[in-house]
Amino acid sequence: VFAALLTNNIQLSTREWKILSEGTFGGHDNAPDVKWFMCITDVPDLIQRSKAALILHEPPSLHLLSLELEVRALLDHIRPVITRLRDRFDNFDAKSFPEKLSDQLRAHYMRSLAMGLGVGIVLNCVLSGLEGTPTVVCDESVLWSDEIVRIAELAVVYRPLGSMAMLIALRMAWSGVWLRESKARIEELLKEYGLSVGLTEDSDCSDLGPMQRRWTLQQL
Repeated sequence: VFAALLTNNIQLSTREWKILSEGTFGGHDNAPDVKWFMCITDVPDLIQRSKAALILHEPPSLHLLSLELEVRALLDHIRPVITRLRDRFDNFDAKSFPEKLSDQLRAHYMRSLAMGLGVGIVLNCVLSGLEGTPTVVCDESVLWSDEIVRIAELAVVYRPLGSMAMLIALRMAWSGVWLRESKARIEELLKEYGLSVGLTEDSDCSDLGPMQRRWTLQQL
């Protein structure tokens, strides 16, 4: 799923993505972790269909409007999931668990919240592309991006636990801000987390621009 989100290397049909999503969780689990993941499985196919539609249709068109409504429905779905993930993290009582388990749970809740926020940012990117404003970053995405950064700064102490998820969430956060200073801070955190998974200090962030253009449906 994440490889398909970040690159064009994986191409599945709408039906195949649905089978993958329902086959993984059965489509019945109400846990917020499952909800954000099931939402993100819709995104690669949505990007693929939206880019194809933009080639064939000039805005405004009923076909593009239909895709916009689909994205807005997913945003309406992910917002309460983010609230649940945030409440779970904010209300976590570490004293109720042994120290090791408490650390593991706290790290899990942090990365799940960061990923949920990231899904929302990517959906807003797709929506901006469909609306013909791919370079515009909405206020909601900026707030979500700032929240991911705060989580990443707190979660550093748990590295390498959750580092891969934070690397993905931070990439999403990068696409949710427009200030160069904000993007630079995210790049610093990406390098810091990258060290936890074997990347070198001089690893660059050259993939971030093409990734953002992919999510906003621009030609690479």
